Amino acid sequence: MMDKGLVSDDEICRLIASVISKAAAKKGVTPEKSLRGDLGIDSLGLMSIVFVLEEKAGIDAFSQVERFVGAEFVSDIIKIVRQS
Repeated sequence: MMDKGLVSDDEICRLIASVISKAAAKKGVTPEKSLRGDLGIDSLGLMSIVFVLEEKAGIDAFSQVERFVGAEFVSDIIKIVRQS
């Protein structure tokens, strides 16, 4: 498990890329990408991201589920991780 304060934006992007489709990940996961529009992440994919972030970044993601559901961009996910 990583210390959430030490998880870089790039690492969060890599964690997100690890759970989405290979085709979407190949386009690149960057902070300005739209979760649904650019990366094709559905609600199941979003929950996979939450699981991975909780496990790998050491955040209490499930207390933040509503914020994750409301996230539109990768940058929103990064912000939630930073504030958790």
